[in-house]
Order: sequence, then C-alpha cells, then structure tokens
Amino acid sequence: MVFKLIKNLIIYTIICLGIVTYFLITQGAYIDPFYEKFTTPKVNSIIMGDSRGYQGIAPFIINESLKSESYDLPIYNYAFTIDQAHIGPLYRKSVLKKITKTSKKGLFLISLTPLMMSADINNSNEPGEFIEKGEPPHTMVFVDKNPNYEYFIRHLDFFEFKAMLKKEYTVHKDGWMEINYIPNDKRVLNAWKDEQKRRFIEMSESSSPSDFRFKSLDTLVNTLKDYGDVYLLRLPIDPDFLELEN
Repeated sequence: MVFKLIKNLIIYTIICLGIVTYFLITQGAYIDPFYEKFTTPKVNSIIMGDSRGYQGIAPFIINESLKSESYDLPIYNYAFTIDQAHIGPLYRKSVLKKITKTSKKGLFLISLTPLMMSADINNSNEPGEFIEKGEPPHTMVFVDKNPNYEYFIRHLDFFEFKAMLKKEYTVHKDGWMEINYIPNDKRVLNAWKDEQKRRFIEMSESSSPSDFRFKSLDTLVNTLKDYGDVYLLRLPIDPDFLELEN
C-alpha cells in the first residue's frame, strides 16, 4: 500500500513537473515579464536600465549597427522596471552574475533615469535598506538556466497565465521586451498615460536623490570598465514626463 502511494506520488510529481516545464519553455516569453532573462547564457555585453531601457533598446539593432566594431557581441538586454532597476550593489551583483567576465571587449550601456538614482524617503541606503530588495533579479542565484525552476518557485506571483492568450508583450531571447499591443484609441492611450504619470509623481514624491546610489554608479562603471567600454544613456521620453524628470 505504501509502495503504491509512493509510486503514485512520483508519477503525479513527474506529470506536474512536465506540465510546468512545457509552459516555461513555450510560454515564458508571454506570461512573465522577467522569466526569459534568467534562461539565457551568460554574455560579454549587456544593457542595464529600467522599463525605458527594457522596451526602448533593442539589442538586435545594436548588434547589427556595431558588427564591424571590435566589441564582443551580441549584447543582451538586462534591464527591468523601476521597481527592480535602482542603481546599487544589488543590481551590480546580478549583472556580474550575468556576464562571463572573460572578455575585455564588452559593451555596457546603462540607461539612466532620476528615479534609478533615488532612495525611498522611508529608508536609508547606507545601512543596506533598499526598496528593490526581494525583487528579481536580486533574489536569483541562477541567472542562466533553462528552464529556470528557481525563478518559478521564488516568483510564481509574477506569472500571469491568462497573458499567454492575449500576448500583449513578448520578451525576446535577447532580453528585449516588445510591446505587441498599442491602443489606437486616443482615450485609452491618454488614460494609460495619465495612470503612468500619476504613478511617476507618486514615486517621485516618496523619493529623494541618493548620494549612495551616485557612488554605486561610480563603482558599477569602474567595475564594468575592467571588461570593456561603458556608456551612460538618457533615452527620449514624452515631453510631459521629461518636464517632471527635470
């Protein structure tokens, strides 16, 4: 009786694992905004940033444009959203996990925004209080496993299984998030814009410039310079948001 129970449990576990593996491999790019980033091999060149860099810098364009240069390409988009992408020791540590650290000809693009250099007013960065703590990629031990069961276990709450039907976005194998659906209705678009602006103002009012993060940026740049060239970028943005950022 006990043997039969154990046998059934093993069969059930294998079936469940098989189903999970199938969805991770075939639908991971549509049902989670970050999962694919932890399934690809380590790279020599990398893009960092928040959602503006995540959606706004397409690696395949850079790879094509710079193919005649001496950089170790392809470059990989390792940008996230503002909830994860604050400049600091956590992001630096994860980036160092994602790069091979064997090349001296890497290309590193850091897309910066003011909020990435800010700290929440309710905590202090100096003693190690980081608003991004507990978010991927900072929770991940393994950033190059496919399928990545660690991510599935740690961040199941990020998965939206209904999204595989809508496919509103695609996270490509080069790390770039492509938005598949942009509304033509100006009312819908303006409503989305108003919500983003409200969230932006809310985050701005609860943040302040962080000397710690500025020092962390200096440390990040100097660390990456050991493996190649580093460029700081500020990407275009809607004029209303640009005014708020300034």
